[in-house]
Amino acid sequence: MRKVLKIEDLNRMNDVFAKYIFANEARKELTLGLINSFFELEGTAEIIDFAFKDRELDPDREDGKGVVLDVLGECSDGTLVSVEFQLEQFKAMGKRSLLYWAKLYQRRLLKGEKYQQLNRTVSLNILDYKLFPDTEWKDYHSCFAVLNTKDLNHALTRDLEIHFVELPKWQRKKGAKLTRLERWLAYLSSKTTMEERRQLAMVDADIRTAMEAEKEFVQDYKYISAYDRQEKYERDRMAREDFVREEGEAIGFAKGEASGIAKAVISLKNKGKSVPEIAELLDLEVAKVNELLMQFN
Repeated sequence: MRKVLKIEDLNRMNDVFAKYIFANEARKELTLGLINSFFELEGTAEIIDFAFKDRELDPDREDGKGVVLDVLGECSDGTLVSVEFQLEQFKAMGKRSLLYWAKLYQRRLLKGEKYQQLNRTVSLNILDYKLFPDTEWKDYHSCFAVLNTKDLNHALTRDLEIHFVELPKWQRKKGAKLTRLERWLAYLSSKTTMEERRQLAMVDADIRTAMEAEKEFVQDYKYISAYDRQEKYERDRMAREDFVREEGEAIGFAKGEASGIAKAVISLKNKGKSVPEIAELLDLEVAKVNELLMQFN
């Protein structure tokens, strides 16, 4: 019997669902709307067209790391834009985003071409977690560029632009008029009720189109299966993190200290967990678990 997925239960930050909505040629106007909602915050001219590009970035060398982006395309003015929807909290999200941006920027220049042919490259990251502590940056939106540290105004180049939106920091202010970006954040947020989304759809045609697409999504078994696998992965990841914390090994494990990792491995082994189970719980290679057991036990 096929599982039924209810629209009201949808996790709209799920990677599979986000790509279904925003990486689809048939709904390109939604992608345009989302990108322009960022650009209007920076006072950048709106784009009028967007051509989807291959989302897979090949590694720079044979043993290098490849990348598959959520959304990638070229705007009518030549600007290259990537959009990422991120549920999993990466400790090095800043470096990760810069690496992805660099791969995209380098991809613009073919052999024999001049550096002047490089163009503005923008990375938009919507995160379902806090990237920066409130003491460091309270606002839900941040934008980074290459600026002269002497005045934080003089730019080395206007080509680099990396945005972060931290959904947990965004709070819908009662009675306040929402910006276009805030309407998208309200749509994506798990705190928004279905009634509130229906109200958004009444004033925003893009939100209305997205909600119509949801009905098709929950009827397609292929997408539901992929969606469920992504949700399971996220649940398992959170369970692993909770388990390590409860075991009292979180500090050592989080810092990557060999003794902390080893203690967690040994503790699990003493509780009767198999090596493959330990590897899955702690997100380690089986060979690494065996190595630690032999070294520290």
